[in-house]
Amino acid sequence: MTASDKDTVDLDMNALDALFAQATNDVGAQPSEAFMTRVVTDALAQQPMPQIAPPSLWAQIAAMVGGWQGMGGLIAATCAGFWIGINPPEGLPTQFETFLGSETSISLLEDGVADTGMFGFGWDMEEG
Repeated sequence: MTASDKDTVDLDMNALDALFAQATNDVGAQPSEAFMTRVVTDALAQQPMPQIAPPSLWAQIAAMVGGWQGMGGLIAATCAGFWIGINPPEGLPTQFETFLGSETSISLLEDGVADTGMFGFGWDMEEG
């Protein structure tokens, strides 16, 4: 590159900088407020508006019980209650019967089993 080429490039850069400075300071280059208002109005008219659908029944129920965490707790409690209803623990029926006022008697020894001598209960009564 020769010295004259370098001077030409510097001159072109200086001229370009002057053009940029003039364009930045030029007030006429700015769009008018009326034009910008029309552009924004047209842009908003072209955008699709979101359609808000009403929440489903399940979403409303889930919101009433505390979201999906509440629904999870209700489902767990329902499963536990269903399982206890089908296969109750051994002590549970007698507690419910006591609470309801009905009693159940369970005979551990059938009639005649004590006479066979299989169990030690009642041996002292048999001896004379």
